[in-house]
Amino acid sequence: MKIDVLLAVGYDPDTRTRKETQVLAMAGHEVRILAWDRDDSRPAREFDGPVEILRSGVRSTWGRGLGQVLYFARLALEYLRLVRHRRPDAIHAVDLPMLLIALGIRPFAGRPRVIYDAFEIYSVMVSHRMPAPVVAGIALLERWAPRLASTVITPGETRAAYFRARGIASVSVPNWSDPPAVVPDRAEARSGLDVPDDRFVIAYAGALHPARDLDALLRHAARAPDDLVVIAGQGSDAQRLADAARDLGNVRFLGWLPDPAALLAATDSLYYALREDHPYAQLAAPNNLYTAIAYAVPLVYRPQGELGILGARHEMGAAFSDDDSLDEAIDRLRAPDTRARIRTEMAAARAHYTWRRAADALLAVYAANGSAARRDTANGP
Repeated sequence: MKIDVLLAVGYDPDTRTRKETQVLAMAGHEVRILAWDRDDSRPAREFDGPVEILRSGVRSTWGRGLGQVLYFARLALEYLRLVRHRRPDAIHAVDLPMLLIALGIRPFAGRPRVIYDAFEIYSVMVSHRMPAPVVAGIALLERWAPRLASTVITPGETRAAYFRARGIASVSVPNWSDPPAVVPDRAEARSGLDVPDDRFVIAYAGALHPARDLDALLRHAARAPDDLVVIAGQGSDAQRLADAARDLGNVRFLGWLPDPAALLAATDSLYYALREDHPYAQLAAPNNLYTAIAYAVPLVYRPQGELGILGARHEMGAAFSDDDSLDEAIDRLRAPDTRARIRTEMAAARAHYTWRRAADALLAVYAANGSAARRDTANGP
């Protein structure tokens, strides 16, 4: 099949999008990513292995709110031109705005099948920062538009349950990760990061946005100067976190790491938490969770969304709720025997939570849609 993937971001690359598109390309599909380069700073055309990336330089900024609608309209016209010229068999729309664009494009591009990949639940994600009437409108769109897609994909159990409760069937393609072929040597990884062998290290690697409760981790660093906190990633909160790291002698800010393998090998615990009052907390399905399982790195985490679900199934670290319990959770993980026991259980669990198993579900979606498309063609208009 010819597949066009619509993104509302620039593809740097996004972890989940890259995993999905590479799997589809390896299966023989012709995959193209249409990405939105809002600051027009990336190459207009490049290849990520067999996957072509075309970026539209419709200039805009993040955080425009309703004002972004005009820029989405301009992007839709650009995507229409590209999709109409190619006439793909399927449009893979990542998140609600791209689903709306895909549904609008479809009648003008040979009526390809639309696959909705709901990375996020928009009405929940924006509920704390947009007026109630706007959130209500987005919620209505989120109930109506997915029903017009050929298939709805969700990244895990919590999002699938959300759609199921609203009468929308979905296929779960979880954010699972394959274990690394080779884990970097811990001593070498620590030496490369200039970390003493006996220093207890807590790391965070991922998106740097205000929803992530990294302030709790910084407050722990201030209370526990013997611990080393390492923060890696990129996002709107990056500069503030970099400034905070300069003010704390036991916090290091590494910025974006194309390959976090050395950091994962060097750390004693991986941190993940959304702010307690964030409306998205109970829908969390973070890549960090499955990366920790893949590398068998003990987690210190708030039991939110899939973190809570898997934490009830497996011992994968220590859970916390507030500053006091965070200190207690980290203290529990200081014991080498405790970490060794957790690593053993996580290593056993990772045989189930592999990307290869998740990818089978994605390939089955496209096999079914390819068969359906052929039947549609055979039956005529």
